[in-house]
Amino acid sequence: MGGGSGSPLLARTQVNIFLVIALLMGIIAVLTFIYLVSKIIGNYRKSPQYLEKKRLRPSSTSDVNEVARFSHLTKDERDLLYRACKDNPSPNILYAVQDLSYISGILKDLFEQLDAEDDEKAKTALFSLRTKLFRSYTPPEEMTSSRKIDVGTKMTYTASHGVHYRLQYVERTPDALIINLPQNIIERNDRPAPLSKISLIFEAASGAPYQMETRVVRYQQNGRNEDQMVVMHSEQITPLQRRQVERIEMHEACAFASVTVSTMQDGKENRIVYKPSATMHKGLLLDVSAGGCRLVTNIPIKAEQFIYISGKLNTKNEDSAIGTILRTTKREDGNFILHIKFVKIEPPVVNRIQAVAIGYA
Repeated sequence: MGGGSGSPLLARTQVNIFLVIALLMGIIAVLTFIYLVSKIIGNYRKSPQYLEKKRLRPSSTSDVNEVARFSHLTKDERDLLYRACKDNPSPNILYAVQDLSYISGILKDLFEQLDAEDDEKAKTALFSLRTKLFRSYTPPEEMTSSRKIDVGTKMTYTASHGVHYRLQYVERTPDALIINLPQNIIERNDRPAPLSKISLIFEAASGAPYQMETRVVRYQQNGRNEDQMVVMHSEQITPLQRRQVERIEMHEACAFASVTVSTMQDGKENRIVYKPSATMHKGLLLDVSAGGCRLVTNIPIKAEQFIYISGKLNTKNEDSAIGTILRTTKREDGNFILHIKFVKIEPPVVNRIQAVAIGYA
């Protein structure tokens, strides 16, 4: 009498195993499909075509916000950056911010708009925005040899009595750098002696400042009768602390006076009052930045005193500021250099200085 070919339990077990195998194969197939698709997408996003398309697309709000977070921008600074991106939709700010010359250009265009609108508050925020972007996105650079310095770089030589001279590096030879000299260093007979060791301050293409120790080889004139100094190549190059603000080098007459300081009750707070003396003295401005200035006088004024300065602080407009003398340096000619930090200066004056210092005006 015949029995069945197998028990019902065994049959059900075999069916369940087939279902599990089929399910696993289905899951494997789906995961394989997802992996292949993600691989294709990943390769596409790494392709030059995709990267170029992403670089050239208009900046989005999230792009601007990402740059703002990285650079620690305030709301006003972020809004100005977004406005600049709307006026210049391509390339994408996430990529464009790596090109600081491009950033400076679009911010200059925006500055001209703000200047026409006479919006001093926005101009102040724009200069702060520019400083933060440059600080955040300037690539690190290691300068180890004078052979890496770009021809055309401007250099500063400081004579023994404290006068700064601007020189220009114009030619590189296998053994030396050829540097054009300004006429005033010739007229004042301030050239360093041949074979003497000197220090030259310069900025690399990135804006990073350096000091180079070198030796004067000789002096010569080129075919245009320009006076030139030939100095040895050097590996003695030291990075310097980057300035927070740019300076305007100048030789502008100015006037200054001593200042008395007092406090005045203003509501619940005390307000500092600066009162310049009526007696004014003549001086000469050597350089000015948004943070301070240097001036020359024949009066031996001690440090840690307040001073009122009046003159063309941006080489164009008559402005004034109150400062404190950080230190006084006596020159060999008997005059004194006052190193001054501004403690009270109106925002429009700062903006005018900044505009000239970075080439926006």
